[in-house]
Amino acid sequence: MKKTIGYLFVFVLGWVWMPPFALAEGEKKGEARLEEIVVTGEKFVLPTKEAAETVYTGVEVTPEGLRLGGEKTSQSVWEAVSLLPGVVFEGLDPAGLSTQSGVRIRGISGSLGSLSVEGVPIYGGNPIGPRSYILDLENFKGVAVYKGAVPADLGPGAGTRGGTIELRPLWALDRPGILLKSSLGSFNYQKGFLRLDSGKGGPAGTRVSLSASYADEDKWKGPGQLGPRKNLNFTLVQPVGGRLEIKLWGNVNDVKQDKLRPLTYAQISDPEKYDRYDYSEKLTGKPSEDWQSYPFNTIQWTNYDLYAFLDYRPSDNWQLVLKPYYRKEKKEDWAGSSSVSGPGASKPGVQNSGWTARRWGTIGEISAAFSSVKGLLGYQYEQSDWLDSITSNYWLNADGSLTFVGWGRYTEGKGASPRHSPYAKISGSLGKFNWQAGLKYLALKESANEGYLTQFDAKGNPYLVREPKMDYGARTYTAWLPTLGASYLVNDQAEVYSSFGRTFQQPYAYMPLINMYYALYNKLTKMGITLEDLFKEYKPEITDNLDLGLRFRKGIFEFNPTLFFSKHTNLNTTVTPGWKDPEHPSQPLLYQGNPVSYNTFVGRAKGYGLELGSWMILSEHLTFFVNPTFSRLVYEGDIISGGTTYTTDGKQVVNVPEWSGTAGLIAKVQGLEVVPKVRYVGERQGNISYQEKLDAYTVVDLYIGYTLKEHKPLKDMKLALEVNNLFGKKYIVAGYYPGVPFSVLGSISFAF
Repeated sequence: MKKTIGYLFVFVLGWVWMPPFALAEGEKKGEARLEEIVVTGEKFVLPTKEAAETVYTGVEVTPEGLRLGGEKTSQSVWEAVSLLPGVVFEGLDPAGLSTQSGVRIRGISGSLGSLSVEGVPIYGGNPIGPRSYILDLENFKGVAVYKGAVPADLGPGAGTRGGTIELRPLWALDRPGILLKSSLGSFNYQKGFLRLDSGKGGPAGTRVSLSASYADEDKWKGPGQLGPRKNLNFTLVQPVGGRLEIKLWGNVNDVKQDKLRPLTYAQISDPEKYDRYDYSEKLTGKPSEDWQSYPFNTIQWTNYDLYAFLDYRPSDNWQLVLKPYYRKEKKEDWAGSSSVSGPGASKPGVQNSGWTARRWGTIGEISAAFSSVKGLLGYQYEQSDWLDSITSNYWLNADGSLTFVGWGRYTEGKGASPRHSPYAKISGSLGKFNWQAGLKYLALKESANEGYLTQFDAKGNPYLVREPKMDYGARTYTAWLPTLGASYLVNDQAEVYSSFGRTFQQPYAYMPLINMYYALYNKLTKMGITLEDLFKEYKPEITDNLDLGLRFRKGIFEFNPTLFFSKHTNLNTTVTPGWKDPEHPSQPLLYQGNPVSYNTFVGRAKGYGLELGSWMILSEHLTFFVNPTFSRLVYEGDIISGGTTYTTDGKQVVNVPEWSGTAGLIAKVQGLEVVPKVRYVGERQGNISYQEKLDAYTVVDLYIGYTLKEHKPLKDMKLALEVNNLFGKKYIVAGYYPGVPFSVLGSISFAF
């Protein structure tokens, strides 16, 4: 395999760096440009680029491509892009409602990537990352994905290491319209969706759209629900004269879910027995067992987003863009625990982590386009603050009631967290040769955080005491993020391209470190260690990415192989400091029964792989696609965790399969469409001991749709039926969760 990769590397590298003056025989400079690789008729996947760029470094899933994902794509951005090579999405429920689902893009967790609406980021904290589950994708016309280099003008959110996804809204339409959709399915799934478009109104030409949806679903593997999920979306488009356009985009999403319970490694070895194992439904009267009941393991998220887009074109060559934005996120997370600290003891109970985060800022850009050169200058400023960042502790009583016993770790943010990010891009063309370059600078300052301890009076009543040793923060993290790209049109059938880009991830996983310090407070303070000492090695994760690719189209074939390489530094990695117990100097200091370990940013890794996006258009009625990926992502160096040294150097990173892919057949006859799809995820390791293996699996899904057009008063009527896991395959996904079982979803929609 390594020899094959090497041959492909030499082949593609030779094409990519072919001098721009080397034209194919019989061609003339400036003739046909291969700007789109598309499926004849409908376009499922397109190459894409951003403003002031000439090289296509991303891919876009079109509305037709989104349709292939069925009902799941209506509320899951990850599901929407899972068709693409390099993307491994493992949903936990049939309808895509679960907020616990995970995705990897070229082996990197999607929680380390970014998500934006036309460049304005949608992300949050704890857990940090994009909020992929708060949108109805019926309100979008495309989803663009950048898996390596990231355009400098896309707001990075919390980071870009796990790829960047840009959502392109379906703005209010020119003509009045109504879209009504109703969906039902297995496990009592139901969703209703309504969108209203005003069309152009009055002499000002104002256009407005408003949509609302309600979705709910029972947990398939245990008691409880994955809803209700309520969503409201709003867009407004207002032209002003012939040169200015003002657009507003707003979204509100509220979802409440009972959590899905992961399995242990011993349990995943017997999926027939444990695939429906979950939090218990009935209380036993024994707190030592009842903390594992579903009423005590729930989560609720509420997100409010309001973005504005002002686009002014003083001339045909110049453009000014301003994007002010505001978002607010509220979270309430209830988690059962076998040990909750209280006055003089630890008992089974429940912890409630609740907080509110606000982010606001603006992105400003000026761009110009001339005959052979384009340029863009931009600046992003963002500020955020946190409110009510506190953990409340409760003991669980035999009758199921809760007794408040104080707070867990408690830190209070002081001041805001500003972000400054200037960036620039330039691009151009010379005949059939395209080039571009960009540079972004990031300066992220986190707020200072003051710490408090819970203490108890003589009657056992809790109260908070200020503790400076638990202070942390007020750090500024910086990063320079360059990008380069080049492409060459060999002929009207083939284009070669290359891109380089540095991506980043701002530091994360603060709470585990704070919780550990809180649990070991008495001993660590005796050792002279403060919480701030543990944050000294916190720094942004950095990845350098290189892509070498080919787009080829001839006859019935469309072919897009891409070689990718990556180098990762400052990775979040487990370390064991080797501390001794200050009260027993000959013994190691223990945390949760093992020598103290915690995560900080000192790890390294490297990777390479091959993506193959390919389509075969057998006829106007039949299309075949296959999108396999080979991804080798390995640790550089061994890992010491819990006092044990694990031999990880040169081994595949945990939870990253070497092989994955999707394939399918799209058969269309008039309005009928039948799409069988196959998803494959290869074998991978479950932890750094390399003693827990997750088996490879293959799952077959089926989508059947029928569209009736031009049947007045309807513009469209669509019927859809989809079957997940057609053959009932039992399999395990990352995090040791059972995969989605056999299930059926159906929908009907009307467009007026």
